[in-house]
Amino acid sequence: MKIPRACSIAFLCVAGAAGAQTSTQIYGSACATDIGAIDVFDCANGVAVPVTVDGVAVTDHAPATCDRPALLNNGAGSDGQCVPFSRILNLSTETAQIAVMCRQKRFRAEGSTDFDEIDVIAHNPDTGATCWFQAKADAGAGVSGQNVPSPTAATDASFWQTPEAVVAEDCGVCHDNDPFMYSPFVGQVWADVPVDPFGPYGHVDPGIGFSDWPLHAMNLRDNTCLSCHRIGAGLLMPPDPAQEKPGSCGALAQWMTGQVVPVGADEQASRYPASHAMPPNFGRSEAAWNVIYAQSAADIQSCCADPGQDMCGLAEIQSYLDRAQNR
Repeated sequence: MKIPRACSIAFLCVAGAAGAQTSTQIYGSACATDIGAIDVFDCANGVAVPVTVDGVAVTDHAPATCDRPALLNNGAGSDGQCVPFSRILNLSTETAQIAVMCRQKRFRAEGSTDFDEIDVIAHNPDTGATCWFQAKADAGAGVSGQNVPSPTAATDASFWQTPEAVVAEDCGVCHDNDPFMYSPFVGQVWADVPVDPFGPYGHVDPGIGFSDWPLHAMNLRDNTCLSCHRIGAGLLMPPDPAQEKPGSCGALAQWMTGQVVPVGADEQASRYPASHAMPPNFGRSEAAWNVIYAQSAADIQSCCADPGQDMCGLAEIQSYLDRAQNR
């Protein structure tokens, strides 16, 4: 039996003989229905994301700076943005795109089966349905990457965080243009990441709050950047307009186009061409980059600051979630 979308999480749902269910069960069931069940997996089967300094791999410590630092802030208590041995695992099937990031925020020796965080993005490229799962280690501990339990079959928060906690993490505020976002760090193993840059996109949400994440994109005419991927508009009404705007049009666009140097970047990462990560492997001079992309990047930043301008062509990203739910 399919779980009703309008269930109230505050009072839990009753699904036939199954009785009262937790929000974890409700969300997992909805994701399994709209995208597909996710089996038990092992982070060791993923590919390690390299950390290099001046092109040389570093494996015996976490350097303060590196050629391609992780853009997602590893936070206080971490070993910085250049921690080796995070792993990317592709669990995609014929009908679903599923990416796993087993993230190291503190240095652990090569071969360690413990991680600081395990993140799963599951996406149905046919309908756009997307689900988000996250497991986090307690302070000073690790979360096991061995025999990781199925997030769609979870019944409580003993391993996976509750969907309410995942909503509070605001992953979709940065992933505002599509589920799988490129960065120089992850781009080193991009062949192991599923991509869907122009496909339908929407969040599975049985009344938990995922649908509050931003899903509007720009449709600027003759914009070179938009010929390869969408640019989201981020939060149209951010809680604090004075703060730096997250998302593909804000901080990410600035990092990708050399306007802002990310935390953890070494000298090589701070100067052209490494400072301009978009488009990947451009291979031409900075002057050529400016001729082809500078105005497009400037227009994107203008629309990020004020998406209501006529030139921005703001529109909601198309998805087919309603159609899928009514089958």
